Amino acid sequence: MTDFYNKLMEQSGFDEALIRHAHEFTDTIDINEFSRLFFDTQHFSVEKAGVLSFEDSFYPYDFYSLLQCLGKPSETSALYIYIVLSERSCKEHISRKLDEKIFFDTMKSVAHASKIYSDNTGHEGLYDYHFLANHIRGNILRLGSFEYQYGSFEDKKAIILHVPENANMEKEKRLHSYSLARRFFGDFPIIADSWLLFNEHKKMLPEDSRILDFMNDFDIVSSHETTDYSELFHVFGRLSDFSYKNLPKSTALQRAYAERVRNNLPIGSATGVLRH
Repeated sequence: MTDFYNKLMEQSGFDEALIRHAHEFTDTIDINEFSRLFFDTQHFSVEKAGVLSFEDSFYPYDFYSLLQCLGKPSETSALYIYIVLSERSCKEHISRKLDEKIFFDTMKSVAHASKIYSDNTGHEGLYDYHFLANHIRGNILRLGSFEYQYGSFEDKKAIILHVPENANMEKEKRLHSYSLARRFFGDFPIIADSWLLFNEHKKMLPEDSRILDFMNDFDIVSSHETTDYSELFHVFGRLSDFSYKNLPKSTALQRAYAERVRNNLPIGSATGVLRH
């Protein structure tokens, strides 16, 4: 195992067997062609502090089309290829003068997502491999508690905030993360579009909830409601049945959302602009 993959295990949380399976698989395909399609076919610019900005959302169509032809589920092929391509990603990351710790912190989301998929299905793969491509390519960066990328808001440049599943939501950690985002991305509005900003949380959760404290960091500019309870995977995990009787109720948050399901109430999300 090379020094890079040892760091990928130690700092990002990947399993050694998974890395071995990834190399065994990519030895059977033209990994150089996948690397070309993934890294070299989308126009981008290098912005402040070495951050990548794409004219369009990063979506290498030809790369994803080729995944369909590999004889495995795309969720599995993508994970294996991402692991091998991450070595190039790290080198490019460092060439843009970014600390490699940021790279390995960013890769934690991919490792975490792979464990969720494995725990749920018994197989190796990624549910959200299209979104997680951004982590491999380097246009999403984990800076402290949260992840960020360039985007737009009201037709102007903005910083888009993503909340990883394992984010530390303590106030001090949040403020530190926002400060890092300003340093790396510049003085643009920081925008979050998240289920965490759902206004009904104010009625559902106790006053000392960290989710409510996070909500107070933002001015809400729009909201959305739905009765598609499959969106509750953020709260309950990837279930095949989101009926009330099947929902886990181990935490106050789960119990609150289970009550909404039992009463056929909508769930939702909102878009907010950071106040700080």
